[in-house]
Amino acid sequence: MKTVFIFLILVFVALAVIFYWNQLRGKSLSYLSDPKNRQLQKELLTLLRGDTAAAKRLLKQQRQLHPGKSDNWYLEKVIYDLKRDRRS
Repeated sequence: MKTVFIFLILVFVALAVIFYWNQLRGKSLSYLSDPKNRQLQKELLTLLRGDTAAAKRLLKQQRQLHPGKSDNWYLEKVIYDLKRDRRS
């Protein structure tokens, strides 16, 4: 009986971790529903002449360099860096 109880607790903890992980992954897609993010995405794609692969690569790079920031922050950072580099 004690073994079954421990097993159930482990299963519950595993499910909770999986649920939490999926929630964290889902948060990174929140930019799709935020109008401000959509505007920034449009600006980024305009700067990159529609190159979505480059946009994804640049955003991924900033997420690795600066973990824990908001989606807006990453978009603004990439846009700022592109504009800055084009002025140079």
